[in-house]
Amino acid sequence: MTSATHADCLTGCEPLLGAGEIGKIGKIGKIGKIARQMWAPQKPPKIGGHVGGMIQSCISNGVMAADYSRYVNAFREKMDSEGSFCGEFWGKWAASAALAYEYDPSPRHLQVLKDAVGGILSVQEADGRISCSAADFTAWDLWGRKYVLIGLIAYYDATRDKDALNGAARMLDNLIGVTQGAGKKVTETGLAVLQGLSSCSILQPVVLMHERTGESRYLAYARHLAQLWEQPSAYSERGLRLISDSLAKKAPVRIAVPKGYEIMSCFEGLCELYRVTGEEEYIRAVLSYMDMVLEREIMIVGSGSSGELWCDGAYRQTQVLETPMETCVTATFMKICRQLLCITGDSKWADWLEISLFNALAGAMEKDGSWWAYFSPLQGCRVPSPVQIEAMQSSCCVLNGPRALLEVPKWCVTEHKDGISVNLYQQGVYHAAWDSREIVLAQNTRYPVEGSVSIRLVGAPRAEYAIDLRIPEWSGNARIRVNGKDEGLDGMRRGGYARIQRKWRAGDEIQLDLDICPRVVKAPGNPVYSALMSGPVVLGMSPRFIDERPESLWLMDSAAEKARDGQLGISYYRVQGADGAPFAPVAEKCEVPGALTAYKIRFVKRPVHFFAHSETDLLFCDYASCAESLTDGTPLRVWFSQPQYMNAVFPKDSRATVSGEDAFSSSP
Repeated sequence: MTSATHADCLTGCEPLLGAGEIGKIGKIGKIGKIARQMWAPQKPPKIGGHVGGMIQSCISNGVMAADYSRYVNAFREKMDSEGSFCGEFWGKWAASAALAYEYDPSPRHLQVLKDAVGGILSVQEADGRISCSAADFTAWDLWGRKYVLIGLIAYYDATRDKDALNGAARMLDNLIGVTQGAGKKVTETGLAVLQGLSSCSILQPVVLMHERTGESRYLAYARHLAQLWEQPSAYSERGLRLISDSLAKKAPVRIAVPKGYEIMSCFEGLCELYRVTGEEEYIRAVLSYMDMVLEREIMIVGSGSSGELWCDGAYRQTQVLETPMETCVTATFMKICRQLLCITGDSKWADWLEISLFNALAGAMEKDGSWWAYFSPLQGCRVPSPVQIEAMQSSCCVLNGPRALLEVPKWCVTEHKDGISVNLYQQGVYHAAWDSREIVLAQNTRYPVEGSVSIRLVGAPRAEYAIDLRIPEWSGNARIRVNGKDEGLDGMRRGGYARIQRKWRAGDEIQLDLDICPRVVKAPGNPVYSALMSGPVVLGMSPRFIDERPESLWLMDSAAEKARDGQLGISYYRVQGADGAPFAPVAEKCEVPGALTAYKIRFVKRPVHFFAHSETDLLFCDYASCAESLTDGTPLRVWFSQPQYMNAVFPKDSRATVSGEDAFSSSP
């Protein structure tokens, strides 16, 4: 067994980077030698466990329960003519509905999609235009058109309905005519305060249309759009410079307008443009940008932003931030991580997908899947998204959260030229293929509540190929056995893939054991603050389980020994340093109704130098379960100081700050 350095892809496409090139961009793999495109249908998995429950709830009570006729009507009545953003709703919903149908291809789901696509095509104008605005280039015109294209393409990918693709082509031809054909810069459309950033994100569906139609004019237009980013415009004397500033490793907060959602949407498009051209500059820019996002912006739960903007949030995450971690940012971060997992095969993108899934995304979804949070703090109360536009009865985040969740079946098990990779451990049955032959895996596990994962090959060709298991960066120890035989750990490392290359057959069983013991994480911006994680799950404090009281507590190190002074007849604990030295908490796993996972964590009370020291336990649960619902107003806390004053654990009256209400409650 060796550590695999191949580049996986998401639905079976051959990696675009050669083996041994993870973490750097060097020789480019063969563009065009793709066994299956990223967008091609495949037999869906049947995911059980916690994630499977989330997906089913989201589909039944969210996506397929939505009144999509409202979203179509917005186009019929041109509701964005005065600057609103109703145009994004149909496409976001349709993209999620198409993923829902791919995962659960029921006749009812198909009929819902057919009706919704028929509705949007019924408002297409004679020249191909589909817009929510009566006139071109209102504030969110191109942004809305982008999402219509994405929705039509998603429907085509799921059904191969050529009417949808033809409708998208007519729509895109119209857009090319009124922009490039008329000498209108896309970077000079949309909101000036965003320097045209939202309009520029239309790059992604333009490239997707080239991939599906083979039309060279769409590729030429995509290149044109990327070039515009580097040029001055009426909105920006300097230009957006997304590519050049990223290559120069500028901090995300210093590149263009640091609107996290929109700018990552632009880089999603750049990933697609690299996929079809192989031009290294594109992927170098994306990787440089996203590495800086990981370093400076992404918080412990796998999301970022304050006020929907990048803010060097990784260093500020111990604070009570204004409107933190917009769900649209979470979803877009996960979508671009999926892109980079496909292109590079670097397991760190799968690590972050997993962390976002179990924490930021899970915490943002109402338990029954019917609604989503707008903002999700690390200190304070989650904020359910308001109905942003009454006629839509929904919001940007309510429609964007499902897009990230329903992409999970696409990346949990993936294919590559040497075999398959297992990226997510979750109860269920998973389908993949190698050498055009089907492989069926059955996972039996309670992960991430427990670290034990059993993978049985229900169906497998009798042949030699590789099964690669992701070993997360956080797993200090891992053990793998095949059919009861220990495979050893030679060549295996954290933050990579353990490759098992052998002749497989149906009935073979792999046993993987990962270390999910709670561990201490130090805050990047302030080493006095700590947080706790168990595997990929962030643990938090909730007043559901912890009472505030006037005392200070220190997190106890499992290596700490109680000192004894015979002269005074006292026992005491020494003061801990703040230098980030290795530190393991004292933890006892416990079952808590309504929580995914929970631990009793040992703390030390040290009221005065050497006297009256004692121990006490505090109950921590997974971040997503700190509140029973989005609307119950329960505050939470992830980061805690050393020591933590227990009478001020949960921020008081923080809701207005977290929700942004205080910004609009006073006169300008």
